[in-house]
Amino acid sequence: MRKAGGKGFGKCASYIFGENQSTTSSNSNNKITEKEDSEKMQMTAPVRSVGRISNDSSEKMQMTAPVRSIGSNTAKKTKISFVIGSKHTLKTVPKPKDKSVKIVKVDEHCLAAVTFSGPPPSDERITKERDLILQTLEKEGIRAKGEETLVYGYHDPIITPNFLRRNEVAVMVDRKDV
Repeated sequence: MRKAGGKGFGKCASYIFGENQSTTSSNSNNKITEKEDSEKMQMTAPVRSVGRISNDSSEKMQMTAPVRSIGSNTAKKTKISFVIGSKHTLKTVPKPKDKSVKIVKVDEHCLAAVTFSGPPPSDERITKERDLILQTLEKEGIRAKGEETLVYGYHDPIITPNFLRRNEVAVMVDRKDV
């Protein structure tokens, strides 16, 4: 996940810092128009990676910070995402110039998570924390929803010392069980 996270984070950062095409809405006819300008946006926290954790030691997953990671036991794809600031809607957010960057709405969801400080977690740490979450959920009679593992980082990776970094490992749960 670290390699994919770094590449994905770079693409997201490029988009945020101006590799996009601004849009504006016209109040007279409620149409969205594109401008030639790009728009620099503020980085929000957390950035998240999403991937799948393998129970088999041949698949390694790591996260670079700050990234949200989601993973599962069957796919090796990692998705990197961040939250668009409240200034924008899906209609007014700048369009990415890089076709691999997608703007999507993430539906409301319920998570079981563990929070800890330190550097971006290793594959082993992610697996350990996920296993603890799943054991606790099982004891409480709560079902995990899907196989994805989410990893959140809430810090500036360049200036924040490890002991001040906040990380989370999470799994989605069925809201009706909570």
